[in-house]
Amino acid sequence: MVAYDRRVTDTDYSLTASPGRRLPVATHASGMRIWDRDGTEWLDACGGAMVMSLGHCHPRLVKAAQEQLEKLTFTYRFSFSNEPMIELAGLIREIAPMDRGWAFFNSSGSESVESAIHLALLYWQHVGKPGKTELISRYPSFHGSTLGALGLSGSRWRQGFEHVLDDNPVAQAPNADIRSGRTPAEELAFGLQQVEDALVARGPENVAAVFLEPISGASTAAVVPPDGYLAGVRALCDRYEVLMICDETVTGFGRTGQWWGVDHWGVQPDMLSFAKGVTSGVTPFSGLAIGGEIADVFAAAPEGFPFGHTYSGNPVGCAVAAEVIRTIRDDGLLENSAQMGKRLHEGLLEIAGSSPHIGQVRGRGLLQGLELVTDKDSLEPLAGSSYALAALARERHLMIYSCPTPLRGRVIEAVMLAPPLNIDDRDVDEIVNRLGEAVQALPSV
Repeated sequence: MVAYDRRVTDTDYSLTASPGRRLPVATHASGMRIWDRDGTEWLDACGGAMVMSLGHCHPRLVKAAQEQLEKLTFTYRFSFSNEPMIELAGLIREIAPMDRGWAFFNSSGSESVESAIHLALLYWQHVGKPGKTELISRYPSFHGSTLGALGLSGSRWRQGFEHVLDDNPVAQAPNADIRSGRTPAEELAFGLQQVEDALVARGPENVAAVFLEPISGASTAAVVPPDGYLAGVRALCDRYEVLMICDETVTGFGRTGQWWGVDHWGVQPDMLSFAKGVTSGVTPFSGLAIGGEIADVFAAAPEGFPFGHTYSGNPVGCAVAAEVIRTIRDDGLLENSAQMGKRLHEGLLEIAGSSPHIGQVRGRGLLQGLELVTDKDSLEPLAGSSYALAALARERHLMIYSCPTPLRGRVIEAVMLAPPLNIDDRDVDEIVNRLGEAVQALPSV
C-alpha cells in the first residue's frame, strides 16, 4: 500500500472540490484575502458563495469559537438546551422582522428550508386544516440542494432530478427578465398576478405556503423586486390564508444594508430562513426566524416541533452567530454595508458605461450583480459569458460568483459580488479595478 503524504500530494481524492479540475490549494486567509500553497494572494469578492459576512477568520469570531470549544461542543436538542442557543434565540428575536420572533437552528441553508417546509405543513395540521399541503415558489430561484429545497427551486440544478421533484416554482419573479419592456408599475402588477394566478390554480384551500427570496441570490444575481411587491405578496397570503416564507439565506445578516432583505420594505413574513453570513464561514450554521403566532402553536403542541437535524442548536455555531450579531452592531456594519454597497454599485455602473456587454447593474448594499448581454440594444444574453468573466477575473486573482440561469427559453448570464460588510474604500476600488479589466477582456473570449 502506498502511504498518503498529506504534505506534498497533488492528488485530491475528495469529490468535494470540483473533481477533474485542478484548483489552487488554500492555506490561510484574512479579511477578504486568501493565500494558496504557492503564495498567491486572491481577492475574495464573493465570499466564496456569499458566506463571508465579516471576512475570513475574523478575530472576534475565532475567539468565540475557541472559547466555546473549551466548554461545550455538542448537545442533542431532545436532551439538553445550551446557553449559546438561548442567547442567540434572544438576539434573533431582537432583530427579526416579525412580531415575537422565535428561532430554530440547523447547519445549512438547505436544512433550514426543509425545516420551514416541515413547520408549514405541521402548522396547518395543528390548526385543523391538514389539506393545505401544496407549496408555491417562483422561478428563477434557488432554495437549496436537498430534494425538498430543490423542489422549490426554479433553477438549472433541477436537471437530472425532475422525476422526483415537486413542481413548485410556478410564478415568475418580477424584474427577472430585463427584456420584458414593462414599466415598474406593469412589472409590479405582473409579479403579483403570477402569484395570485398560482394560488387560484392550486386552490387556496390546498396551499400551505408561498416561498420567495426577497432579493435573488444564486439564481439571477441580486435581482431587486419592484417597490410594493413584497407587501402585495403579504396581502395575497393574508387574503388566501397562506403562509409567507422568505428565504434569506443570502440576504440576511446585513448583506443588503439591513438586517434582512425584507426590511427594505417593512414586510413581516411568517417565517424566514437564514444561513451563510450568520457565522461568516467559521462553522456551518443556519436557522429560521418564526413569527410568534406560528411558534405559539408548536409551543402548545405535546411534541413541540419534533423534526430537525442532529446538529440543530449546536453550541459552537450558536456562540459564533451571536458574536456575528454583536460585531455587526458594535462596528456599525449595517451602515457600512449600505455605504460601501453604494460605492461598489457606482463603480460597477462606471464599468457598465464603458462596456457593451453589461446589460444591467443591480442589487442592494453589498449584494451586487451584473447581467451580461451581447449588446445593449437587444439585451440578449451573451452565451457562456458568466463563466468566462469569472475565469477572466480569476486570472486577475479576483473571485466572483457566476449565475447562469434558465428563463423561458433563454439562459440569463450574470455574475454576483458579495464582499464582507467591513470592507473599506480601498478594497472596493480594488475590486472595481480588477473586475473592470476582466470585463474589458470579455469581448475577446
